[in-house]
Order: sequence, then structure tokens, then C-alpha cells
Amino acid sequence: MAALAATSSATPSLQSTLIRSRLAVARSEEAQAESSVLELRSQADAAEADLQKRQDTVRTLTDQSGQADPTYQPRALPLGRIINLSA
Repeated sequence: MAALAATSSATPSLQSTLIRSRLAVARSEEAQAESSVLELRSQADAAEADLQKRQDTVRTLTDQSGQADPTYQPRALPLGRIINLSA
């Protein structure tokens, strides 16, 4: 009986083999998920940098639009008679 028990424990059971297989699949999926996380973080960082650049552009243009343009000189409206058209 002891010889039979030693032989049985030497070969992995079907359940043990399935668990190891599932563990290998889970580790592979974990590595793929980690890779996806790193890629998404990289994309998020690039998008954040692009957003910052565009916000800086908006601030610069907003500041420039508030300054008077020296090439533009508004014309004064001619003074004249006011005609009353409500009659």
C-alpha cells in the first residue's frame, strides 16, 4: 500500500495540472494588463502635455487680444444733423 501511495503522489493529479495551467494563463494575462496600463499611462501623459500646450496658447492669445493693436485706429464718426424719422 505504501508503494502505491508513493507512485500516486509522484505523478501530478489532473486537478493540480489544471491549476498550474490556469495559473500560467493568469500570469500571462497579468503581464498583458500591466503592459496595457503602462501604455495608457504614456498616452495620458502625452495628452496632458498636449492639453497644457494648448492651454498656454489660449492664454497667450487671450492676453494678446486684450492689448490695443497699434495698427488699428478707429475712425471718428462724422458729426452731423440727427434726423427724426418718427413722424
